[in-house]
Amino acid sequence: NSLRLSLVLNYKRKMDYLDYFNDDERAPFRPDRRVVMDRSNPLNDFDEINFRDRFRMYKATAADIISLLETRLSSDSFRGMPIPPSLQVLITLRFLACGTFHRETGDLCGVSEPTVCKIVHKVCKAICELKDDYIKFPDAAGQANYKVEFFEYGNFPGVIGCIDGCHIPIKCPSTADSEEYRNRKNWFSINVQSVCTPTMQFSNIVARWKVATHDSRIFQNSCLYAQFEGGQHSGIILGDSGYAQTNFLFTPYLHAVTPEQQRYNQAHIRTRGTVERMFGVWKSRFQCLRNTLRFEPRRCCIVIIATAVLHNYLKQHGCPDPQMEHRDEPDLPMVEPDNDRYGLACRDAFAWRHFSQ
Repeated sequence: NSLRLSLVLNYKRKMDYLDYFNDDERAPFRPDRRVVMDRSNPLNDFDEINFRDRFRMYKATAADIISLLETRLSSDSFRGMPIPPSLQVLITLRFLACGTFHRETGDLCGVSEPTVCKIVHKVCKAICELKDDYIKFPDAAGQANYKVEFFEYGNFPGVIGCIDGCHIPIKCPSTADSEEYRNRKNWFSINVQSVCTPTMQFSNIVARWKVATHDSRIFQNSCLYAQFEGGQHSGIILGDSGYAQTNFLFTPYLHAVTPEQQRYNQAHIRTRGTVERMFGVWKSRFQCLRNTLRFEPRRCCIVIIATAVLHNYLKQHGCPDPQMEHRDEPDLPMVEPDNDRYGLACRDAFAWRHFSQ
C-alpha cells in the first residue's frame, strides 16, 4: 500500500510539472459568452396560407401595418440587442391573433418571454396613437349614408349607430378593488362599450370601466353622450334594454303589445344585431380577447383599444373577416335602468310614426 501511494504521488507531481511547463501553450480561459438566439422572420418563414392561419391577416397587410408603425418603433432596443421594428410588430400581431403565452410567442421569433411582454405593450401603445385616424364617429355626410345603409339592412329609420357592451376577461387584479372586476359569471373582466357602423366597424369605443359599472352609466359619462345631448348629431343609436330610453337612444319594448310595437321590436332586433356580429368578428380575429389578458387593467385597456384600431384598419383595407368560431352569450342587463317619461313618449311616438302600417 505504501509503495502504491508513493507511485501515485510521484505521478501527480509529474503531471503538475507538465501542466506548468505547457501553460504558455494553453488557450486562455474565457467565460461562456451569451448565445444569441436566431430570430426568425415570419414573413419569410411562412407561406401565405400558414401566415394567415397564425396572424389572421395577409402577409401584404401585415407589411403595410409594419410600414405604418415603423417610425414609431425604430429607436426601441432591448439589452443592447436591437430588435427590428418589423419583428416587434409581428410579435405583437402574433400575440393579439392567438392570445398565447408570451413564452410561446417568443419561441416563434427567438426572443425571451420578458422581451415579448415589453414589445407587446410598446407596439400596442403605438397602435393606440392611431385611434383618431381609424375610429371616428361619422360627420353629417357619413351619418346620412349610415341611415340609408342601416335602413336597407333592418328597416329601422334614422339609425347612425348601434351600441352595446361586452366583457373582456382579465386576470384578477392585485388591487384592493379587484372584486369590482368580477362579473356575474364569476370571472374578472373589463366592460367595453362600443358603437358600430353598418359595415361592422368601430365608430366609438370606451374601454376603461370595471365590470360592476352599468352600461347606461358608462354611456352617460362618455363624450358621445354629451355630443348627443348638445345636438351635434342628427340621428339615433340603438341599444338593448340595459340602456335608458332617451330621445336619441332607442331601446326595445320589454312587453310589445300593439302591432306597431311588435314591428318596432322586430326591426330593432335585426338592426342592433350588427354590433353583436361585430363583436364576434373582432374576437374571432383577435383571440387574445377570448382568452384571459394577463396584464394589469390599465394595460389590458391599451390592448383592447389596439385591437379595435387594427379591426377597423383591416376592414378598411379589404381583409376578409375570419370565420366566427363560436358566439358569445349576450350579456344581460344587471338591472333595468330608469326610463323617464319623456324618453318613453319619444319611443311611442317614433313607433307610431314609422311602424303603424
